[in-house]
Amino acid sequence: MSSAAPIPPAPQPCVRVSFTPDVPGQVCRKGVGVDTRSGEWYVVGTSDGERLGKVARFELPVLHQGSGRTAGTLLRPATPDDLAKGRRLAEVAREALKVCRERSRELKLPMRPVAAFVPLDRDVVVMTFAAEERVDLKELVRTVSRQLRRRVELRQVGVRDQAKLSGGWGPCGRMLCCSAHMTRFTSISIRMAKSQNLSLNPARISGMCGRLMCCLSHEAGDAPPRGRSRPDA
Repeated sequence: MSSAAPIPPAPQPCVRVSFTPDVPGQVCRKGVGVDTRSGEWYVVGTSDGERLGKVARFELPVLHQGSGRTAGTLLRPATPDDLAKGRRLAEVAREALKVCRERSRELKLPMRPVAAFVPLDRDVVVMTFAAEERVDLKELVRTVSRQLRRRVELRQVGVRDQAKLSGGWGPCGRMLCCSAHMTRFTSISIRMAKSQNLSLNPARISGMCGRLMCCLSHEAGDAPPRGRSRPDA
């Protein structure tokens, strides 16, 4: 007599959490026993440490169990002490970003500091920067750390990640796909635009990052073969 197949565990509910007011929320998992309310602040455990996040949209559907990456897990509601500490650390992060931009210009480094934050449980400033090539950061890190009197971590991102971190609006009038709902970047090719009979004018099919728009891949599989029209609805 064969044993019954084990029942897979139910997927953890997800919510959209905004870590900074200027950037759309990122997908996070709800911790066990954590009740969420839209517009409330929570402590979120991320790979970089604990951060404050505001629930921007309640209960996102999980389309595929275990698919995609999340920005972190909601640990608990934020206390008044957490919020006060978060405000102090936000000031530190803004000052750090300003200093980093000034010093990078003085050192004539081919880079653009994008964002910075300080985790609640770590005495370190985490900064991201965009650059087209590899940059020697030793002198910059030494100078910025000395001025801030904190350890500094600099992480390089590409132009697509820069657009995701900065946020913005696409030519369609909606939030950038990378900021609004995408958890990873997929490969985009000009063939996707051709298969949808779109204009190949770079100004029409390029996104805010200067690369081909991510939304070209969303409907690439639904486009009819080249030379055939779509069936009438």
